[in-house]
Amino acid sequence: AAQPSVLFLDEPTSGLDARFAKLIMDGIRKVANSGRTIICTIHQPSYEVFSVFDNLLLLKRGGETVFFGELGEDCQTLVEYFEKIHGVQPLPEEYNPATWMLECIGAGVNKNVSDDNAIDFVQYFNDSVLKSQLRATLEEEGVGRVSSHVPALVFGRKRAASLMVQMKLLTRRFFNMYWRSPAHNITILVVAIGSGIVLGLVGSGLSTTSYQGISSGLGIIFVAFQFQGFVSFNSAIPFAFNDRAAFYRERSAQTYSALSYFVAGTLVEIPYVFTKALLLAGLLFVFMGFTGFTKFILFWLALSLSILVDVYTGHLLAFALPNIVMAALTGSVVSTIFFNFVGFNPQGSSISSGYQWLYTITPHRYAMSILATLVYGDCSTTPELNDATGQYINVGPEIGCQPLGDTPISIGNVTVKGLLEDVYNMSHDDITRNFGALLVFIVAFRVLALMALQFLNHQKR
Repeated sequence: AAQPSVLFLDEPTSGLDARFAKLIMDGIRKVANSGRTIICTIHQPSYEVFSVFDNLLLLKRGGETVFFGELGEDCQTLVEYFEKIHGVQPLPEEYNPATWMLECIGAGVNKNVSDDNAIDFVQYFNDSVLKSQLRATLEEEGVGRVSSHVPALVFGRKRAASLMVQMKLLTRRFFNMYWRSPAHNITILVVAIGSGIVLGLVGSGLSTTSYQGISSGLGIIFVAFQFQGFVSFNSAIPFAFNDRAAFYRERSAQTYSALSYFVAGTLVEIPYVFTKALLLAGLLFVFMGFTGFTKFILFWLALSLSILVDVYTGHLLAFALPNIVMAALTGSVVSTIFFNFVGFNPQGSSISSGYQWLYTITPHRYAMSILATLVYGDCSTTPELNDATGQYINVGPEIGCQPLGDTPISIGNVTVKGLLEDVYNMSHDDITRNFGALLVFIVAFRVLALMALQFLNHQKR
């Protein structure tokens, strides 16, 4: 709360000299004068600091109460209380009452009472008027017991902040945390730019009318988005895992809900993922000679969604598994499946029926299909093969319409679009469906991550 009625302070003057300790306590005194209750522990205060307090709770070793009540002006009430106890030496002139008080009960550097003549200060307090007054106060209705005249304190919601406020503040915290990790941010940008330049240079000048050229182009696309996904996946696990301990601690204190944390963690990744995907997609288009603004936007979007799948998979493993080692090992298995069942190598049509279920549940299969068919699978008019000449007629200008040369005998005469559809099981007509599949996978992984945040707690106490 911004204006709490009660403040708990633990040794606010610790480590400060006398001057700064007095300045701090004067500030606390002003806060108390505004109507707030301040409960403060203090360690061997000076007279100036000690005189700022209104009341004192003095405990001896073991937590038993020795004194509880008002200090009085210039600590006079406290001094009179202790001087009435038989065997206690009077307060020396110009001596700090706080130091004298501790020496009286044997907690100071010097002892005013020997062990042989030890005074039972606890029993003296229990038999004192102060204790009787304390009991009477606690017995009052509305203080130590429920009052029938005071309405019950009912909280309208579980947490002080609303759900929207929680999401707003957590999102800001996540963005600040990411922004304050320049090594991470610079690394992902360098990786995106470096891989885009290297792969773009390798793919520049590839033929779009030969089987080898198209296969090489598909391979570059495959390596580009898989490598970015692999890097993003492996960087997401430690980021999520390192912040998990703070989440457990703050959730147990009901600072915010798991849903708020989940939404903030979801949103913070989007601009970073879309930025590096934009750099990579732009470099590939420039170097490999792909054209078309709409194609580029869809290519960028598909690449971004594919990387988001990897990032959110890393989050899921970090939240669901007890330690980072198990998350990394499980991630290796998941990455292997994602790598082998994309439909590029082995080709989609050659995956045996026993492994078709892995091919179906691999989200990268749908991303690869979108990326490949956007640049290689578009053909507005279907070319016709002239059986007499063995040549295609009515060939459109798009890359997908171009007949391929040097194809293997097992494939025969085929266009680029036909190669993608017949050999790789990738169709330009399925782009909308494949985008939908990627979104379904993203939602599924995020829902599982939310369930892990809500119901699992791997914190060790």
